[in-house]
Amino acid sequence: MRRPTRLPFGVVIAAFAAVLLVAGCAARPLVLGAASPTPTATAPACAEPGEASDAVVVYGDLGEAPVITAYGPFSVDRVERTVVVDGTGEPVVRGDLVEVAITILNATSGERAPGTASARVLLSEEATQPGLLATILCASPGSRVVGVVPAEDAFGSAGQPELAIGPDDDLVFVVDVLALVPQQASGTPVALPEGFPAIDIDVAGDGRPSVVIPESDPPGTLLSATLLEGAGPVVAAGDEFLIQFQAINWRTHDVFDETWGDAPRSLLTVLPGVDTAIIGRPVGSRVVVIVPPADGFGATGAPSSGIAATDTVVYVVDILATTQPPV
Repeated sequence: MRRPTRLPFGVVIAAFAAVLLVAGCAARPLVLGAASPTPTATAPACAEPGEASDAVVVYGDLGEAPVITAYGPFSVDRVERTVVVDGTGEPVVRGDLVEVAITILNATSGERAPGTASARVLLSEEATQPGLLATILCASPGSRVVGVVPAEDAFGSAGQPELAIGPDDDLVFVVDVLALVPQQASGTPVALPEGFPAIDIDVAGDGRPSVVIPESDPPGTLLSATLLEGAGPVVAAGDEFLIQFQAINWRTHDVFDETWGDAPRSLLTVLPGVDTAIIGRPVGSRVVVIVPPADGFGATGAPSSGIAATDTVVYVVDILATTQPPV
């Protein structure tokens, strides 16, 4: 006989969000179970409802901690997915970056993982756990979706004790799909100011820049300029900002770091000079920053990246989102 399990919500737990991120790389989008064995991707592209997912009742405002009544335990052999609240607009697809709030329930024991995590999730097999991917795909922004997921599409035989998930436990995701996050800047073009070094920047259709550094010596001071002027909220000191960037060594003209070809990064800091250029600018902007050693890698440089102590570096940065620190 089914037993109802009513699970009131507790406060958001920082450890919950930390477990959801790639181990050792908190700047990356959400990846569940990164330390676990690779699950078998049996989840279909757009999972269908089932008896289990239909038996999960969810109340509460989108983006807030939900109240969940689940008539379990559940044991499923495929991802079951039920839309609780319909959103609007085009459904999200593979390759999209989405803002979500995620609550996890152990489908076997009825125990709820601590807290509800807010995260940005890149919808790809390489970046996101199969069961979570199947739960989110096909939802429109503004949706709330329940996914009941077999263990092999979740944490598998390893489980995830921090989230109250034991070995081979199926689980329930309650996911609020809050917004589609742009992956490149989309502001109004702005010409480089007069006297700014003659850096040539071409941008591909996907937003990836191609930067040509002049053969002249770099300026000795920190310089920045807006290439696209965004219209979103302004990044404030202490905010966590989501960016795409490409970093070039002025001396060698080599790209030594970039997010393009990977995923945007959510960061509290890049380099002092880059931080100075980002703070005070609106989301949606693209900026170019010329960073001398004193505002960059300092007297030690970054030998692993080919950066000498005397090297000036250039960053082209797309500001995609900003999040204020918790109160």
